[in-house]
Amino acid sequence: MDVLKKFYQEEDGMGTVEIVMIIAALMCIALLFRKRIFEFAGKIMDAVFKEGAVKGASESG
Repeated sequence: MDVLKKFYQEEDGMGTVEIVMIIAALMCIALLFRKRIFEFAGKIMDAVFKEGAVKGASESG
């Protein structure tokens, strides 16, 4: 019984479990909203890499 009580009170691996749970939650959120995330990232990429997107910048500068 004493061994079981010590095992229950031991918290060495709790940090790892918490990190794994946080990563799992973030993965679930990413999977749920993946379409919107890709749309958002696509809009940002288009705005950044689209030719002439930067106002005031010229190639002969």
